[in-house]
Amino acid sequence: MRILIIRHGQPNYELDCLTETGRREAEMLADRIEKMKIDSFFVSPMGRARETCEITVKRLGVQAEVCDWLHEFDVKSAEGEELWDICPEKWTADKLLFDKDTYLQSAFLDAKETGARAEAIKKGIDGILARYGYVRKGGAYISGRNDATIALYCHFGAGCVTIAHLLGISPMLTLQGFSCEPTAVAMLCSDERFDGLVNFRLHSYGDISHLGKTPDGGVVAYK
Repeated sequence: MRILIIRHGQPNYELDCLTETGRREAEMLADRIEKMKIDSFFVSPMGRARETCEITVKRLGVQAEVCDWLHEFDVKSAEGEELWDICPEKWTADKLLFDKDTYLQSAFLDAKETGARAEAIKKGIDGILARYGYVRKGGAYISGRNDATIALYCHFGAGCVTIAHLLGISPMLTLQGFSCEPTAVAMLCSDERFDGLVNFRLHSYGDISHLGKTPDGGVVAYK
């Protein structure tokens, strides 16, 4: 099974929509995605993600399912900082933050809000995977329909927490250690080698090749 996690195009955060550049990025993303066989589309309720997704699904004549749990992961630290934008001197000093089973014990976080939002994402993605036969068992999944591909259109933070859950790591590691540009695509695939029990592997991250650029921002052949 393939899971595509796609960030929205360049946003106007104040209006929660795409900029002119963002709409162009979304069109170029659609050029890429419409050539793939996607079984289902899921999208954040926020305007910038829905606008990005709409350009693709309109071309295909399908609809995306709106999922509240894909909303931007806009919780903050106990000191009011964005969780993806913290001085490394601070967060790396607390080893509790490095483990998925202990990160919520850290005084650095607003444990109630962070935990509730992270749990919603975990339940949301596991619920979708269960539709395709991938039922969570401990830290892995019972194998299901391995020829399926789904696409999630969301935000950097929501994508980071989703990936952390699928990989079984603390979301602080993805929120602080990952970076992606607008319309960047991440792809996770199920590892089906082990007799019906699978985990997901991150095959690519931050892919903006549809924009004619490499993930590090280098120009390939901008259209």
